[in-house]
Amino acid sequence: MVTVDETPSTSGKRTRRRRWPRWLAGAVTLLVVAVLFIAYVWQPSAVEGYRSPYLSRVRSLYVDTDVARFHYTKTGHGTPVVLVAGGAQWLYSYRDTIPALARNHTVYAVDLPSQGYTEAAEDFSYTIPAMADAIGAFLDAVGLEKTSLVGHSWGGAWSLSFVERHPERVDRLVLMDSPGLDKEPASQTAVFDVPVVGEVAVKLMRRTDFETSLRSAFAHQERVTVAVVDETWAWLSRPERREAFVELVRGQEFGPIDEGLGRITASTLVVWGRDDQWLPVSYAHEYGRRIPDAEVTVVPGAGHNVHEDDPARVNPLLVDFLDG
Repeated sequence: MVTVDETPSTSGKRTRRRRWPRWLAGAVTLLVVAVLFIAYVWQPSAVEGYRSPYLSRVRSLYVDTDVARFHYTKTGHGTPVVLVAGGAQWLYSYRDTIPALARNHTVYAVDLPSQGYTEAAEDFSYTIPAMADAIGAFLDAVGLEKTSLVGHSWGGAWSLSFVERHPERVDRLVLMDSPGLDKEPASQTAVFDVPVVGEVAVKLMRRTDFETSLRSAFAHQERVTVAVVDETWAWLSRPERREAFVELVRGQEFGPIDEGLGRITASTLVVWGRDDQWLPVSYAHEYGRRIPDAEVTVVPGAGHNVHEDDPARVNPLLVDFLDG
């Protein structure tokens, strides 16, 4: 007698269930390998052969130090003023500021390490103290014992750090939409603070991504022209500048700066765009309360890059303050 087992076989299902985790594990492994390859091996292409229209109109100067080979411009005659641009920006951001200040001052616009056409030493750390020390190295190299200092965004934080550590070297300080309080940094940079994710994000950043970010710093969108985007993207697209930007994001330790605000002796002007989407205008008023005798001016209808967004209003503020 032949017995037929009509119970459906489950061996095939069990086999498929056993194979599925293996397939999934393989896919995850490949994904991890791909992500790590992008983060630490692959390098994005950079803009090649770009000739800056701005640099064709001004005279680029260079000075060598142990910290960096600084790129800068020097314009006008009178008491010195040093301009420090923000993160992922360079001295070009002061193109409308320099002529106004140069009527009564010798204006030094400098690219710090990670910016523009300055080449940093290979072991540069990109922390806030290191960026502040870079300001000092530049001042020493061009023979400035004392100066007025203007900083925008991260450039303001680096300037604050320098002023707190070397109060005898700065007589007047201008902060424009600058971090430095012991508060959360701008949310726009948060992704770059995440290990591996930040490396991937900065390498996959395209010109259109940079333009979107730049536009968020302006209230007057018509001022973000093709030329404005290209002037910065040309050097920011380079692999070493992308990497430096991530290091700068991860070096934002504002606690020490915050603790030293009450000790600032330089005359201080705080300028803020009311429509800043990166840092709230309440920061400006806190600076006004905590920095001794600081003046605060909020510019209506202007964004984070306040000096570029509305130079017609900001330039007279800077001229009046720096002229004393």
